[in-house]
Amino acid sequence: MFMTAVDCGEQPAAFVARMGKEKKLIMGIGHRIRTLQNPDMRVKLIKEYAQKHFSRTPVLDFAMAVEQITTKKKATLILNVDGCIAACFVDLMRGCGAFDVSEANELIANGCLNGLFVAGRSIGFIGHFIDQNRLKQGLYR
Repeated sequence: MFMTAVDCGEQPAAFVARMGKEKKLIMGIGHRIRTLQNPDMRVKLIKEYAQKHFSRTPVLDFAMAVEQITTKKKATLILNVDGCIAACFVDLMRGCGAFDVSEANELIANGCLNGLFVAGRSIGFIGHFIDQNRLKQGLYR
C-alpha cells in the first residue's frame, strides 16, 4: 500500500483519508500495545538502520508520515514491525543497485515479501514449540 501510494505521488494525508473513506485497514499500521511513547524496539532499530545505511528511504518516509497522522486518531495506530520491514525492504530493493525499479517491482509482485514473512513466522513458531516442550508445557500454538 505504501509503495503504491508513493509511486502514484499520493500525499500521506490524502492516503489516510482515502483509506478511511474506503473503510480499508492500512496494512502495516497498528499494534495491540505499542504507541509512539512506548515504541516497539524492533521498529526503532530497523528504521535507524535503514536511515543510516540506505541511499534513500521514500517508502519508509511515507509510512512514518502516515504514522504521524494515524496516531492522532488512536495512539496504537503506529507503524508496526511488519509494515516497517516491508517499507524498508522495498526501499532496499529499489535503492541497492542490484535491481532496476521494474525488476524490484516484479520480485515484490511475485511474493518475495510474503516469503520473507513466512520464514520469520516459521522461525518464531519453531522457537515457541521448542520452548514449550523444554518447559514441559502444553502446546498452545
